[in-house]
Amino acid sequence: MNILNTILENGLDENILGAISNKTGIDTNSVQSLVSQLAPQLLNGAKQNLTSDNDSSDLINMISNTNLDEISQNPDAIDSMDNSNMLGQLFSSLNENESDITNALSAKSGIDTSSIASLLPMVAPLIMGALNKQTNLSSTDTSDTNSITSMLSDFIDQDNDGSVVDDLMGMAKKFF
Repeated sequence: MNILNTILENGLDENILGAISNKTGIDTNSVQSLVSQLAPQLLNGAKQNLTSDNDSSDLINMISNTNLDEISQNPDAIDSMDNSNMLGQLFSSLNENESDITNALSAKSGIDTSSIASLLPMVAPLIMGALNKQTNLSSTDTSDTNSITSMLSDFIDQDNDGSVVDDLMGMAKKFF
């Protein structure tokens, strides 16, 4: 799986890192570290959303309409995206909420919770864009949500154990 690789190498280029750092007050190395810790949790949220009994069409549409290359070329585009809804789609099925994750990351990193809370909505489009880039969903007919849901779920959780955390943690270690 190259999703974390896509996020960390393509989604967090110098333009985006600088923009996120300027907006959050978090240095670029810490932004990379936090994103590598957040990505598995948010991807797990996407997986839970897709495999739940709820309608996943909003999540599918958000993924198919988010272009990671466009974000990289214009990092300020993150501000004009529907980040709170994107983040809501990723958190909607998690047992943890945003404040739980923010508090845990703050305790681990020493970065204040308000800075991490301001980072979260900026990571959601990176997750969505990376999923789109890896699955080429934007050029796929998304009207058959059942097959798209299945394809995305299988892509996110490649070993089909119900969690993406183990799939991504090994990748994250090679970056840090």
